[in-house]
Amino acid sequence: MTDTPARPEADALSVVREIIRRSGHEIRNALNGVLVNVEVVRSRNGRDGASGEVGSFAQRAATDVAKASALTNGALALIDAVLAAAAAGSLRSGSGSGYGDASEIEVMIYGDRAPDFVSDIGRLAEEIGVSVEPRGQSVILRVLPEDRSHSQN
Repeated sequence: MTDTPARPEADALSVVREIIRRSGHEIRNALNGVLVNVEVVRSRNGRDGASGEVGSFAQRAATDVAKASALTNGALALIDAVLAAAAAGSLRSGSGSGYGDASEIEVMIYGDRAPDFVSDIGRLAEEIGVSVEPRGQSVILRVLPEDRSHSQN
């Protein structure tokens, strides 16, 4: 007799969450490695009396790594929250109000997680044109129209 899970979707979401968690760990490790190497370049450049040109490139690289790290943290927090809400059956979506035909989702965040969630995805949301609105135990995410998005190419 074969055991069939009561909720195969929940099991699948659990597997996806674990894959994303592990991926995030490795992405953070890679970003940290880049940052450490950039700091070595910057410190050696300053010690050898070389011009500040390399140092300015190292500073820009360090700033970009910090930004990539913040965006990664935001994306991982968002994915985790959406998958958790989908598994719990509390993920809602619909057409937004106040932003024309913007799309939105509502993610239930229980306990003290809402402030951390909003903080983690704040930078990501700014960069990709998404508004974040805490509303009690839920957070409303709205995808802004292209003309209001920062992510246009």
